[in-house]
Order: sequence, then structure tokens, then C-alpha cells
Amino acid sequence: MITERISHFVTETVASDIPPEAMELARIAITDFCGVALAGSKEKPAQILVDYARNMGGKSQASTIGSSFKTSLYLAALVNGTTGHSLDYDDIAVSLIGHPSVFLVPAILAVGESLNSSGEDILTAYIIGYETACHVAKPILQSHYVQGWHSTATFGSLGAAASVSWLKKINAGQVKNALGIAASLAGGLRQNFGTMTKPLHAGKAAANGIQAVLLAEAGFTADEKIIEAPLGFARVFGHSDEVDWSTVSDNLGKVFLITSTEGLSMKPYPSCGFTHTAIDAALYIKREYGVDASSIAEVELGVSPFDKQILIHHQPKTGLEGKFSLEYCVARALISGEVRLRHFSEDAVADAAVKNIIEKMKWVEKFPMPEMGTPSGFGTKSVTVKLKDGREYYKEIDIAKGAPMNPMTDADLQSKYRDCASVVLDKERVEKSLSLLNGLSKIKNISALAETLTGP
Repeated sequence: MITERISHFVTETVASDIPPEAMELARIAITDFCGVALAGSKEKPAQILVDYARNMGGKSQASTIGSSFKTSLYLAALVNGTTGHSLDYDDIAVSLIGHPSVFLVPAILAVGESLNSSGEDILTAYIIGYETACHVAKPILQSHYVQGWHSTATFGSLGAAASVSWLKKINAGQVKNALGIAASLAGGLRQNFGTMTKPLHAGKAAANGIQAVLLAEAGFTADEKIIEAPLGFARVFGHSDEVDWSTVSDNLGKVFLITSTEGLSMKPYPSCGFTHTAIDAALYIKREYGVDASSIAEVELGVSPFDKQILIHHQPKTGLEGKFSLEYCVARALISGEVRLRHFSEDAVADAAVKNIIEKMKWVEKFPMPEMGTPSGFGTKSVTVKLKDGREYYKEIDIAKGAPMNPMTDADLQSKYRDCASVVLDKERVEKSLSLLNGLSKIKNISALAETLTGP
């Protein structure tokens, strides 16, 4: 069964078992996370969490990204996961419809720093956690997500536990206990999208993984069939149909989902992934036809029935709400011709020109419910711009930029890292950290990397 199979995958896999292309994607993901976490460390949710961690106390075991503060493994993961997700600019696992790096990397870096792990160890642990989370998610994701669970928080707790289990080299029985503990710690409601609690989901998932493994290592017990059991993870989190877990588990360690067309998707825009196809469509219209915002009479947004569950802020008042507002993201693209970090401040969201275009928008349900975990799982979107002089422009997008089938270039990714990291680091440290991340597989001790990611 799947819990048993995961325990063997965790305890028996070595770095050489993992395809080089999977390891390279892990490196890209870790690099991207470090960049967005550095930028996110200046956001209010991150600052609140750092203050919380200081007040809670704890051993000085692991670094917090963007500050000089060190804290316990658990609290470092909680802070860094929340920090990395504060901007909603981090990567997506298409097969998870969630954000893998913000629950994996904080747990891996915290524990890896305490163990003096190598870069290759960090990359391997990432793949272990990624594949665990995504293989569990694949057969149950649709019902799970539609019922309102945030898969970053739920599947993420299991993935983080698997990664940390691999780093700590615990035995198969302890891995099963760690998964059982993590499953009971997991939770996260999509109703909190657009608030500070959404990034907290990521930090909590990373911290859950560490807590679960440390307890299991000490002899704490849990159900050893937690995923497939009658009252286990899959059923309680909303999937009532029977799952042939033997088929699912047969592929684990043989088929690496991170390299598939449902694999890792990088974000070119700092907003919810469900806005990205619409942003691409709006930017296409702006670029190809030179549309001036003042000439717009109406904007029609073609959506699926599911979008109303995700993009719930139709008149956003804060930057966080703007990230979950289809109207704001499309209006910003049509006005500015780009969607960048600076566009999610309260002043940017309150822009009168934006509000004027939002008033001219309407939603039209014209696409079917997206199938979660597929290349088009974020849903097709269309944008129709009608001008005051009668001209009309239409663009439809079903695969967003940054997805495995429409990837960002290396230059795009490096530029994104520099843009994000420079929020905290001077130019010399930006380049030093990027150099270390580009050569991550050759680093003997990741403490050297952790030191470059600390701020004042």
C-alpha cells in the first residue's frame, strides 16, 4: 500500500537513483524559492512571524532568510515557509495544484543546516518530498481541492515529512510513523486565500514535517497505513471513491512527476496561478494591438465555474487581495503592460485607473471545469477587450507562461532571482548567493549558502 511504499522509497533511494533532469529542476526550484523568500522577508506576514519566533524562544539551530536571526528547526521552517509564500510568487507543482518549494525547502534547509548536509543531499531530499506529495495527490486531488482544502498545506505536510525523513536517515517504520503524525497535523482552508493565513499554510506544512520526523525518531507512534486507511488521509480529506493505491505506488521512484508535463511550473507573475493564463492573454492584447487603457469600453473575462472559488476578490483593497483578483490582475496588465512585485502594494491596487477598468469588466462562464493535476489544470481563460471606437480584440490561453509546456527561459529565471534578492541583498551578495545556487550540487556544506541568504 502507498504508506508502506513511501517508507521504502524514502529509506532506499540514493542520489544516483534520481535522473539528472529531475535534480536540475530541483536546483531551479530551490533557487527560485530563495529569491522569492528574500523578497518576501520584507512583507508584513514575514515580519510578524520573525517577531513571533523571537518571542517563542528556542535553540539557535537554523537561519531565517532575509534576517540575521537564528531559531529552532521548527520555527525556522515556519518562518521561512511563510516568508517564501508571502508574495505568492513561488513555484507550482501542476500535479499538486499547490506550491511545493515553500513546504519543502524551508524544512530541508533548516534540517540540512543543522546536519551540515551537502548540496546533493538537499537536492535529493527535495525530490523525495516532491514525489511523495505529488504521488499521494494525483488520484485524490480533484475532490480534495474542490472541497476547499489547500493542497500546499495538506499534501505539503506529507511531502515535508518525507524530505526530512530522508535527511535524518530514519528507518522505514519511523517513516510510516512520521507520515501518520504529519497527516494528523495537516490542514489549511482555501477560504483564507488573499489573507496572511494562506502563506502561513506553507510555513506550517514545512514545520509539520520537521515535528513529525523528530517525534517519530524519538519513538512516537502513529497509524502505519495513514494514507489509505478507512479513516485515513485520503478519505477524511474528501475522497470517497476507491483508489488502487498499488498502481499509484508502483510508479513511485520509477516515474518522476517533476519532469513530466504535469511537473514544476515557475511563476513569472507574483499572483495566484489561476490568474496567469488571463494575464498572458491581457499582455498579448496590450503588446500586439497597443491598446490604451483610456480607450477601453468593456472587458469580458472568459472563465470556468471553478474560478469563482479561487479568485474571490472582485474589488480588492489590499495587495494580498489583488493577488486573488482576476479583475485587478487583468486591469494591471492592460494598464502597465507588465505585472511585477511593485504592482501589489495597497497604493497600486487603489489606482483610480485600475478601478475604472475593473468597473467595465464582466465574467462569462464559457470554459469547462478544469481537471486538476493536468497541464491545463489551472483552467483556460480568455480576455476580450472592446474599445470605444468599436474595435474588439480577443485572446484565449490554456497553458500559462512558466508551465512545463511553456517554460520560462534561464535568463528569465536568473533575472527574477536578481530582482527578488536585491530587495534585501547588495549586488555582491546577490551574485554570490546566485553562484552558490547555480552550483548547488557541488556544495559540501549548505551552511555556506545559508550565510549568504541572511539580511541585516
